[in-house]
Amino acid sequence: MMRGSVPALVLVGLLAFRPARALGEESGPPAVSLTEDFSGDGGRETITATIHGVAVRLEAQDASGKRVGKAADVPVPGGARPELAMSSGSIGSAGSLLEVRTARGDTVCRSVWRLRDGALNRLPVYGDKEPLPDCDTGGWTSRWDPSFNEPARYVRERTRAVAQGKFHQSLVYTFRGFEMRLDPGKSSAEIDGVAIPTWIETTLYAKEGLEGLARRYGLAGLAKGPRLRFDLDREGGTFAAILSDAQGEVRLPVTEAKPFEGDEKGFTLAAGGDGEKAAVRVTVAGGKAPQEALVRGAGRFDGSYASIIRWQDREIQVFASAEQELAMEYLPGAWTTEKRERLILMPATGPASIRLGDADVVVRLAGAPDGTDLLLAPSAGGSPAWALKLAGPNAFLRVPVQCGPDGGDCRAAGAGQTFRRIGSQLNSR
Repeated sequence: MMRGSVPALVLVGLLAFRPARALGEESGPPAVSLTEDFSGDGGRETITATIHGVAVRLEAQDASGKRVGKAADVPVPGGARPELAMSSGSIGSAGSLLEVRTARGDTVCRSVWRLRDGALNRLPVYGDKEPLPDCDTGGWTSRWDPSFNEPARYVRERTRAVAQGKFHQSLVYTFRGFEMRLDPGKSSAEIDGVAIPTWIETTLYAKEGLEGLARRYGLAGLAKGPRLRFDLDREGGTFAAILSDAQGEVRLPVTEAKPFEGDEKGFTLAAGGDGEKAAVRVTVAGGKAPQEALVRGAGRFDGSYASIIRWQDREIQVFASAEQELAMEYLPGAWTTEKRERLILMPATGPASIRLGDADVVVRLAGAPDGTDLLLAPSAGGSPAWALKLAGPNAFLRVPVQCGPDGGDCRAAGAGQTFRRIGSQLNSR
């Protein structure tokens, strides 16, 4: 880099993110203009937004005054003449993007534009999947966050009160050539200064209960024992630890999160409300999956917990629940009885679902009759017809059941049939 280039870059950066001033601002601006190198060809273009009745039009002119682009489809609120503002953000080494804001009352409409090949093109701004709505009344503000030698980040922010405290969101969108895309890694959400993590949704079980799952035998302890999950709502503003067992559920809002010292990845959380406090030490695998937790100060829920994780080829496979692991890892395959009655089970679409014959069923630990381990409930609704009692990795007893009209209060309704995995005898020791 040549000497003297740094001050020039800093000057351009400061100018690039200065909002446009309105023309005739005192009397209600009929137009605003902004001059930058919008096209990226090294020159400077002036883009003017002009109000025509209740509509807004854009026009770009080069340094000589020649028109080099126009657009008439700027989003505006309905009703009377809108307020008008513009700001710009650098594309990177050359060129700039333009944001046009129109407002009336509490409604604000935003659009992002790029001047390219003699045309003003609107760039869609995508959230998780769908483009953002043109207008909103949610109290959002917007700005460009400069990043030298990289495309500027387009940021939308808001702060509002929620049940758990003051909730602040900062959503970052990055330039992708023909669109702006949400970047979850650079976005943030926090409640009273406590960041809501982007952990994978999973249930952690008391470690002693996981022994039955590993042996594929006796899951009653897992079904009725304590479990831990985290309510992470980065849209609605929630960060809570939820502990539950057969006796009920306790919800503890997280009020503090301190990262571990050293190389280990995880957090020590302070959680509770109304005088009830607990400490939860969470180890996070890969930075995204709660792997183990130690709970203290939560009464009967104190103890060690673990999620169901499999390591495959240096990758982490995280199961949302024990039911999902059973549906994906244990049940799929070909099974047969001593009378050669065959049963083919395959993974199905949906959480903890398998295909049984011509229908999909959901694996459910809760409500399994005494002496069985899990229910197979129709995914389309209705009462379960079968329960399974696991007998190791390669066998189970299928038991007919009768349940109440709401699918609860299930009871065994006859003798069961033993199914063995086809081919398992070849692998027996």
